Amino acid sequence: MGNIDLNDIRLFVAVVQAGSLNKAAELMNVPKSRLSRRLDRLEADLGTRLMDRSKRGVLLNEAGRQFYLRGQEMLLAAQSAINSVQDKLDQPRGLLRLSASTEVGRGLLILHLAEYMRRYPDVQLEIEINNKEVNMIQDGVDIALRLGLPANPNVVARKLTDIELGLFAAESYVQRAGMPQSPHELHGHSLLFKYDGPEWRFVRKQHCVRIDGHNHLSSNDANLLGHMVAEGCGIALLPCFDNMLRPGMVRLLPEWQVDTVPLYLVYYKNRGSVPTVHSMAAFLLAVFDKD
Repeated sequence: MGNIDLNDIRLFVAVVQAGSLNKAAELMNVPKSRLSRRLDRLEADLGTRLMDRSKRGVLLNEAGRQFYLRGQEMLLAAQSAINSVQDKLDQPRGLLRLSASTEVGRGLLILHLAEYMRRYPDVQLEIEINNKEVNMIQDGVDIALRLGLPANPNVVARKLTDIELGLFAAESYVQRAGMPQSPHELHGHSLLFKYDGPEWRFVRKQHCVRIDGHNHLSSNDANLLGHMVAEGCGIALLPCFDNMLRPGMVRLLPEWQVDTVPLYLVYYKNRGSVPTVHSMAAFLLAVFDKD
């Protein structure tokens, strides 16, 4: 067994996280042929195959899975050792890219960013607010705030809070269309749906009602739905954020319980010790622990 190059292990971990040689080569700006040669050398030095490679992606064998887990741990330990002797990294500094959906960004994150910036003046924040599905590696995102628990085993997901949802309409709409007395009556109303949001599920005294009626409008942006509710266009299931609930809006069927939606802070496992990532994660966890 030859001397193992730490950089080859780093490239191996990056390929596994990217899912394919093509994607890894694109993300790291390294020729695919060079990447393939380095992986061949790593397997030769180890004396065993780690993965099968094809146009569709990479598939780890048992040796590869074990080496990937240990490789991640080793890279994390190496990064921690470097950080421990670099005084300049004692204070978080540099670029931190964070992604959040529009409702989370405007309803929660915006309330705390100023305090973070005052506390860490050497961090340059780049905040991406939109509702697209973010690929954290491809888009270069350090931290994402996501609704629901991610299925990716390569990330750390820390729960921040449970977002309360409520059914809302404008007073003008209720006066015109009437006040629904039960979830069943919603079928006769103009419903505004978040098409990538939670199902409309109402529970009262062990009685459960699911609504999947005809919608008058659908969007992936709860802020847009909140605006349309305020304009009297219909009924929507909205996060109970102060900046989304406007004068003239009333809550419907408050005696019926609606499931909350968990909000998670997400980052890749090998990024947790990076000072900027650690500072934002610790800051947000502390903020929501107080709420």
